[in-house]
Amino acid sequence: MPGKRKAKPRGPRTAEEIARNERVEEIRALRDREKTPQVCLEETLRLSRFVSELRQGLPDDVRT
Repeated sequence: MPGKRKAKPRGPRTAEEIARNERVEEIRALRDREKTPQVCLEETLRLSRFVSELRQGLPDDVRT
């Protein structure tokens, strides 16, 4: 049996983490604004199909 993972510290986030997350959010927002409505629709349809396929799966299909 593999060793247990160390739990991540659960305290307030550091200023560095907050700044990194803000930069990531800005970059994602810029990318989203650059997408055409057709591209957004295609992404939504792909995700919808993916979720549908996951729901159709049987519990025995995935080993835990």
